[in-house]
Amino acid sequence: MPTVAQAFEQFMQGLELHAGEEREAKRQERNVFDAMRRHLGPRESILSGSYGRSTAIRPLHDIDLFLIFTAAAGGTGDAVGPEAFLRRVKQALEQEFPGKQAKLQNRSVNIEFSGTGIGFDVVPALEDPRRPGIYWIPDVRKGDWIQSNPRKHIEVCDVANARATQRLKPLIKAIKRWNQLQGKPVPSFLLEVMAYSGIDSFRPASHLSVYAQGMAHLYQFMSEHIMDQWPEPAGLGPPVNSGVGQTNLVQGQQRLSGATRKAAQALELERMGDMPGANALWRELLGPDYPVR
Repeated sequence: MPTVAQAFEQFMQGLELHAGEEREAKRQERNVFDAMRRHLGPRESILSGSYGRSTAIRPLHDIDLFLIFTAAAGGTGDAVGPEAFLRRVKQALEQEFPGKQAKLQNRSVNIEFSGTGIGFDVVPALEDPRRPGIYWIPDVRKGDWIQSNPRKHIEVCDVANARATQRLKPLIKAIKRWNQLQGKPVPSFLLEVMAYSGIDSFRPASHLSVYAQGMAHLYQFMSEHIMDQWPEPAGLGPPVNSGVGQTNLVQGQQRLSGATRKAAQALELERMGDMPGANALWRELLGPDYPVR
């Protein structure tokens, strides 16, 4: 029977992307970028979202592909509304990949490739000519363009991970797996942003699994602060939880509170030396990929 620390190490390794998934994702990213360049002429692309921040988990599904356009490229600019520009992207993708049905979303267009199951959320972005590194992306629900900076998101995540001695990203991945098992009541990015702050008050004890303590700490922090206003990490766009319905927030808080109680029980069993009991509770929280033997 593994200790809790050993079980967590094995579980965390199982969440990591395989080398083949990484290669295939990058190959498909290049194909999508080349296809869009033939039609709309983006200047460059950024692999953003959880993949870009190295917080994506297996199995890999949708990858955010941030396409940067100059304001004048392809007739874009103030005269083109956000939904109209997204429709241009959708049309270009469907022309380049016959038989694929691209899906219009609030800020992106999704296209999935058969065989791998990997899809891309293509986010068109207009570079601000006066402020390098600041981009305008469409928001259909708002009917307007909003500001974003995915490179700043990556930087903020990396800095928080460094403060946590490289343990934050594995914890974020584990929280995401838990969220999947709950039916995703909380948007993944909101969980990440809360984790950046929550990890700062984490003080692990030396005689218990650090990852187990980190999970328990983040569950409690998130349950207590999910109703707070969470600014966008780059300080540009609307708050991260601005588009999350109250029902989802309440449900997320209830699930996080329940997880907090179960995690506290697991820590107590580990403290008493009952590794099978502690691991069984963590398996209830984190699913069948968490090893108990």
